[in-house]
Amino acid sequence: MKAQELIEKLEPYADFDLDVKIHLAVMEEELQKRFYKYPHDSYKAELSIDDIGYSDKVVCIGVTPADNQY
Repeated sequence: MKAQELIEKLEPYADFDLDVKIHLAVMEEELQKRFYKYPHDSYKAELSIDDIGYSDKVVCIGVTPADNQY
């Protein structure tokens, strides 16, 4: 995805907060033990801009779990 595409998608929501989540797949054995069968665990996360590679025009965005959830 190009940065401009993301900007255009988010522009109508410029005053909204971002709710970032990390989805990790649940192994089949664990999934069978659960009451609900949602195949992912979700954790709140925070975004950061890790690096801007001007030579190759890449913005590296980092995702960090919020509040030590792991």
